Amino acid sequence: MMITRATPSLRLGSDFILRPVHRRLLKSVVEAYQEDPEGAVSALPWLKSEEDVSLQMSDFLFELEIHSNTGRIHFWSIHEKNESDSFVGMVGLGDELVLKETDWNLGYWVRPPYRRKGIAFRAVSEIFEWLISKDEELLVEVTVHPHNDAGLSTSHAICREWGGVEVSPDLHPIVIDNRTVLHHIHVIPLPRDDGVDETE
Repeated sequence: MMITRATPSLRLGSDFILRPVHRRLLKSVVEAYQEDPEGAVSALPWLKSEEDVSLQMSDFLFELEIHSNTGRIHFWSIHEKNESDSFVGMVGLGDELVLKETDWNLGYWVRPPYRRKGIAFRAVSEIFEWLISKDEELLVEVTVHPHNDAGLSTSHAICREWGGVEVSPDLHPIVIDNRTVLHHIHVIPLPRDDGVDETE
């Protein structure tokens, strides 16, 4: 059984920090979308590019802030530790699940300048460490659009590190805004069962 708790801030080494998502991020998030609209839609498939993206993102951030405060979901913004506190992307644990047996749906989105640097992987690993520190046994699902190369690369790295597996080699149909979109699905059990006694 999952324990409900508010989303905490998490340190990501000496160069990045994870903070609970809030509405004041809107300007940074919209700018990040404009850098790579196709990449943003791959990571956030509910986005409708033909509609007002700023309004959609505003509603999204508002909902995340409200629910993260109650512990129903957990979403973080990733920031570089520099003078401008640069916005890097977002990572989160949602409750809109594809598989009945999973506890969380993991998602991540990183701005183009910060991709291929392992930042999403590091953020996810820090979040997983936080989850298992509460002595919970959880099953986390990751759904990735097949055209999201960076997302797939991160998902594979997470599975290698944390003992995750792909649900099946076939793409899984997921209904988003009345559209069926095919996705890869990976599942990661927490805590990791690697058969090693870390107390030795």
